[in-house]
Amino acid sequence: MEVGKSTPGGHRNFKVVQKIIAARPVFEIYDEQTGEKIAIARQTWFSIFRSTVNFEDAQGNKILTAKGGFFDKTFWLKDREGKTIAKLTRPWIALRKNFKIFYRDDVLKAQGGLLAWGFEANNSVGAFAFRLDKKILAVRDQFRVSVGDYMDWLHAVASAVVVDRIFFKGRGGCGSCICIIFFLLVIIGLLILGSFLGSMP
Repeated sequence: MEVGKSTPGGHRNFKVVQKIIAARPVFEIYDEQTGEKIAIARQTWFSIFRSTVNFEDAQGNKILTAKGGFFDKTFWLKDREGKTIAKLTRPWIALRKNFKIFYRDDVLKAQGGLLAWGFEANNSVGAFAFRLDKKILAVRDQFRVSVGDYMDWLHAVASAVVVDRIFFKGRGGCGSCICIIFFLLVIIGLLILGSFLGSMP
């Protein structure tokens, strides 16, 4: 599959899945129609105050980079030569989660619902760019990205990953619950063990 090409006349669906066993956020990207893994996104080790996510093709070649500003308020998508493709930004304060993408001399806008688990981005005349649908009950973070003809699929998927990093920090709802439950069970186990050892003569 050639990077950057999309099928005319319809939406393409991609599945983005975060790896569970990884020392840093790593996302695998699949074409839903073929089931083929077509790209992988890795956050760099030094992404503390300014996130950087590198996108690679199936052969491990870097094809795009998402660079964040301080506190992840703004991200820039850059191609392999370092040229800016798009700028994503969010407001500091908003009743509902929303963002803008400056892309192709236009501004794409998206606003989530009250729970904001789904976003749809459209350009200034209403042309569909992409939609992010996040799977809430999942052991690991995963979501679907539907891409229209207006936007390059790689740019759309990278934008969706950035939005996920901005608003959800790459966490799946069920996965977070499992981690919390596991942590509580460890604490309870330690308390029981402590009281048992304390009661021994």
